Amino acid sequence: MNDPIVITGIGILSPLGIGVEETAAALREGESALLPCSRFAPPPGVSPLCGEVPAFRIEEFLATPKAYLDRNSELLLAATGMALRQAGIDATKLVPERAGILVGTAWAGQDTMAAFFADYVQKGPRLVKPFLFPHTYFNTAISLAAMEWSLRGVHQSFASGRVAAGQALVEACDLLADNEADLILAGGCEALGPALFHTLASKGVLPPATASDGPHVFDTRHAGLIPGEAGVMLVLERQSHATARGAKIFATIIGTGLGSGAADAIRAALQQAGIAPADLACVCASANGNAALDDAEAHALRQALGDAPVPVTAPASLCGDTTGACAALHVALAVLMRANGSLPPVIGLATPALPGLAYVTTPAAPLRAGPILVLATDPSGSAAAIVVQ
Repeated sequence: MNDPIVITGIGILSPLGIGVEETAAALREGESALLPCSRFAPPPGVSPLCGEVPAFRIEEFLATPKAYLDRNSELLLAATGMALRQAGIDATKLVPERAGILVGTAWAGQDTMAAFFADYVQKGPRLVKPFLFPHTYFNTAISLAAMEWSLRGVHQSFASGRVAAGQALVEACDLLADNEADLILAGGCEALGPALFHTLASKGVLPPATASDGPHVFDTRHAGLIPGEAGVMLVLERQSHATARGAKIFATIIGTGLGSGAADAIRAALQQAGIAPADLACVCASANGNAALDDAEAHALRQALGDAPVPVTAPASLCGDTTGACAALHVALAVLMRANGSLPPVIGLATPALPGLAYVTTPAAPLRAGPILVLATDPSGSAAAIVVQ
């Protein structure tokens, strides 16, 4: 690209911590943040483990109080405020029509939907809580953020499963490259709650209650995924725009790709970046402990990377499957891995289901020079890949 797309701000809330400093420290330690749920009781028969975001005060990130916010909206608003603050941006001084926001989420505010419907069933339509209804839409969180910071430019929500935030990031890069905006906040949010746990339990993708450890990502002992939550926003700009305002540049996105399969998306990203698989420093995979997903992603990596011995890590083993937010979370983590100069391990990987890949299994493994490939894969086969340097 003649004018590369750069990351100038990172807002991150995940089970690994609040903000970049806490998160970077957790990555260096390389220990699991998966613990028994503390905010609600999971349904019987499934593992109580989950990846919860630590306590935070949403008021610290907002200029105006809100009458009601569900967990999903709180995570996104906090991440947005944090990203703008880190980028040194005063939202009141932005050109509103040239500032956009793109967000991915798979499940949105399920607990608000459940609360509204419960009122309808128990009390009838005349006694439902009207203020809850607007918060039942999957695009409520992005709308609240756009209003809070007067982001009147490009505005898109993605609800495409585990690739949602990946598609948001790819689209944001394309829009910036086409000069459709000067600045775009792109990311994802996913919140844990009873409704989501019951949904996942009904789909049979959670480990049994007898499982006492992590999701065994890429391992023959696949038992199911451990749910996680996160709110992540990245401030994206063209390099020329960032330089003109004196912004600190944290990373450059040198290639993106979408495909019907993960291998196609990887090849597209590498081609746009103008690099070969052997040039990669590592792969940040989206494998989550689900056997079908992990095996498909491992096969795609072998197919696309060939014999290149590229280290592979998987953040879901640390913080759970953040579903629609995972691509944004993993891009943010990739930037912090580069700053740390080390890679976190794939925790609990003892016997790979598909040998032949250079899985990272030791804490604080050295990170060599080169770009990092971030991959988000959906069980339906669609995928998004982003290369960060």
